[in-house]
Amino acid sequence: MIPLPTPVAQTPDDAPELGVRAVGVLLLFFEREYGRERLVEMWRRRGFSLSLEYVTTMTNFVSLNFIERIIDALVIESGDPAFMRKAGMLTASPQALGFLFHILRTFGNPAQTYRKMVELQPTYNRAGAFTIEKLGFTSMELSYKSHIPESNRNLCEGRMAQFASIPTIWKRPPAEVVEYQCQLNGADCCRYHVRWTNPVRSWWSVIGLVSGAVGGLGVGMAGAAPATVMVPTLALGGASFGAWLDGRGELRRKDELLAGQNEGLMQSLSELQQRYSDMFRINLALEDRVAARTRELTEANARLETALAKQKELDRIKSEFFDNVSHELRTPLTLILLTLDSLLQRTGDLSPVVLPHLETMNRSASRLLRLINNLLDLAQMEAGKARLRYEPLELNGFLSSLLVPFHVAAERKGVALKLEGGPVTSVLVDVPRVESVFQNLISNALKFTNQGGVTVRLYEDDAWVHVEVRDTGAGIAAQDIPVIFDRFAQADSSGTRRFGGTGIGLAIVKETLELHAGGIEVTSEQGKGSTFHVRLPKGAAHVREELREAPGEEKVRPTTRRSDLAALLGTSAQVASGAVEALPDSPEAEAGQDAPRVLLVEDEPEIRAFLRSVLRPYYRLLEATNGEEGLAMAKKERPDLIVSDVMMPIMSGMQMLEALRTSPETLDVPVILLTARQEVDAKVEGLTMGANDYLGKPFSPREMLARIEAQLRLRDAAVRAAENERLAATGLLTSGFAHEVRNPLNGLMNALLPLRESLTNGTPDPAMAVAMLDLIEECGQRIRHLAEGLLSFVRTGSKAVAVDLGASLDASFEALSWRLPPGMKIERDYKCPEPVWSDPGSLNQVWVNLLDNAVRAVGTEGVVKVSTSREGDDAVVHIVDNGVGIKPEHMDRLFQPFFSTRDAGEGTGLGLALCQRIVLRQGGRIRIHSDYGKGTRVEVRLPLKADPDRILPPLLSEGRPIQPHWRT
Repeated sequence: MIPLPTPVAQTPDDAPELGVRAVGVLLLFFEREYGRERLVEMWRRRGFSLSLEYVTTMTNFVSLNFIERIIDALVIESGDPAFMRKAGMLTASPQALGFLFHILRTFGNPAQTYRKMVELQPTYNRAGAFTIEKLGFTSMELSYKSHIPESNRNLCEGRMAQFASIPTIWKRPPAEVVEYQCQLNGADCCRYHVRWTNPVRSWWSVIGLVSGAVGGLGVGMAGAAPATVMVPTLALGGASFGAWLDGRGELRRKDELLAGQNEGLMQSLSELQQRYSDMFRINLALEDRVAARTRELTEANARLETALAKQKELDRIKSEFFDNVSHELRTPLTLILLTLDSLLQRTGDLSPVVLPHLETMNRSASRLLRLINNLLDLAQMEAGKARLRYEPLELNGFLSSLLVPFHVAAERKGVALKLEGGPVTSVLVDVPRVESVFQNLISNALKFTNQGGVTVRLYEDDAWVHVEVRDTGAGIAAQDIPVIFDRFAQADSSGTRRFGGTGIGLAIVKETLELHAGGIEVTSEQGKGSTFHVRLPKGAAHVREELREAPGEEKVRPTTRRSDLAALLGTSAQVASGAVEALPDSPEAEAGQDAPRVLLVEDEPEIRAFLRSVLRPYYRLLEATNGEEGLAMAKKERPDLIVSDVMMPIMSGMQMLEALRTSPETLDVPVILLTARQEVDAKVEGLTMGANDYLGKPFSPREMLARIEAQLRLRDAAVRAAENERLAATGLLTSGFAHEVRNPLNGLMNALLPLRESLTNGTPDPAMAVAMLDLIEECGQRIRHLAEGLLSFVRTGSKAVAVDLGASLDASFEALSWRLPPGMKIERDYKCPEPVWSDPGSLNQVWVNLLDNAVRAVGTEGVVKVSTSREGDDAVVHIVDNGVGIKPEHMDRLFQPFFSTRDAGEGTGLGLALCQRIVLRQGGRIRIHSDYGKGTRVEVRLPLKADPDRILPPLLSEGRPIQPHWRT
């Protein structure tokens, strides 16, 4: 629907736009149907500005907007969607028309009434105008155009009901009104078609009455009989005869109407019989389909039952596997932790080099043990093997002692941590499991709160003990709240999430509380914090004997170690920061000033410190803690290589890689990604986005050094190959220069001998000498012009200058003119006179490479079209040829270095890669479109608006052969 324009200013309610007759009929119908009291009450409740007496005085006017508000109120109050249709039919009633109703019924007809309605319309409607386009004896076409936009179709429905009601004055059926178009739907006006049946007039009765009266008067005047007797007698007889004729005519018309109705009924019956036959056939087909579908559903149900049984068996096997593996992993981890604890107690015997490594191993092993314990708990709950040791626990004292180690982390982050509430009734719980619940909730609250505080509130009621853990942290998105208690679900699972985790912590919390017949709910608002509400039941009614731990089942329960708590708080990096930063350097000397520069992007301080200790002896290091910082540092420092983690806060490694590959400053910097994801899809995604290598965690330091060295060697090889490509282009231009300079040089040498003879013979010939000198000067000027053109063509600079595109392209054509076959046709169409700000030497290299490709594609005969144009703030250059084109499977690889569609030995595959880099360096874009077998179109866009003082970034990094900086 196309809305009509809204009026700029609000008109007053008593504006002279529509007469109250338009609303009087509606109020009359509402009063008749629902009572005067309800109408008055509705009017008072709606608070209309004009009184009910005002709108019932037929000489008053109101605005269109006011009438629409009244209509909306009446429709809502009545609750009848067809209110306007029903109320409009009251228009042709004696209550609405008064004495006029009887006049129209006696002397009028529908056609005259419709015409008169339209003629009188301007006296009561100044918001629009009716126009009768066609008026017949039983039909009419008219249009209505409103000068003031209407907000809905209520008035349209009312107009159509008024038109339909007119024939009812003569006790005929309502007129049939069809709406062809409506202004509310975007038409220029509303158009209606009205069809009706005319009233039957008793004309023969009147004619018989008049004829009998005239005949009786004639007989009386002739003296045949008294006039006083003959006039009434003959008039009555004539009227009776006329009435008989009228009755016969009415019967004939009724017979015709009945015949037409009978014909329509027979046709409808035939259609119904046909539909019944169709429905019978459809019903049979549907029954067959239902039967077939029932069989399919039965078979599918059987398959699902089989699959369900298989899935249950797989779940049982999986749970047993988790249980067994977790137990098997805990054994060596326990030995590792015991050994590390024993070594760490002998700090005096440890060297400063070994001690930080042992502390890192201890913390990492503790985190791994906690993860295994969580998986073991999850497997036990899923397999129904969880057992509880019920003990009374007073939560106030318990939480007071539990919060003590958390205060250290809270003070370090600068947030407040407090406990509210007093002693409460003891609850029967498994203390270690409940301790794990509150450790998890409090550590999460501290982890996600950077300012404000965390409050643990304790209270009770008749049936429950309540604990609320409230924080002022980042909060949880509304769409994530329903899933945060699901297993392996995390509120932030993107590559930029700030905190790690497996997504089972809150799942274990919920299932542990459910084992105790308790519960947990969460309310949160992003940016304002979260509140976790824990409920634990009082009394002993919730104790489940089947879950109670029997004396013979008593198991060794792990105690919470300090390193475990550090891992739980997610503060291992902060706790160990001093030790990590104090890691000693490698015994070997640091890398020298000529060593390659490597940018290390890693958010985990411990891993970053470890990588620093591995790489520092061989490379000059730059460090960043997230992708955004790494991207900024890469653009500023232009390192020789980047080693980056994938999952980091603010900007992930993948996002940073994408930004690096779209920036001309970092387009060719090698990137090695580090990640714990070992799936093939993850590696393919990273390599597809432009990563040079992909190293999975855990990795060997020797393997990392080998991969870095390999990428640096490949980069040096690429730089040397790119320089060779530039030299090849220069050689191409030099060959053209030699070809072009040969003719003027021959002319110069040929002119020297006649000049010598004209000056040394016995009879000097001054005219010959002058002619030869002119020839020598002309040839020298041509050689000088060619040399200056070549120098300007290959000269590059770092500062952008104004370059005329037409002249630059012409110079490239001139440089390649010696290679153009005689049958080739060159078409030029330059329509962009504005210069672009660029490096002319590099830009000429782009044109030479692209034009050389086009020349090679079209062969000895063909057409190459070169055009320039302006589109917005860009100058666009199109180079089109009708050559062999490019195969579709090669299109995605055209700009990859060392990829070439030519035969082996005919190219390095770096031409288009260099063109892309040059164009990107100058702020432009390059695209290639090709239809294999029909030709290729290259589009180059360069910015017209640029800073004349803009310094272009280097085209290629300074590359030089390097020697290995590490030894295995």
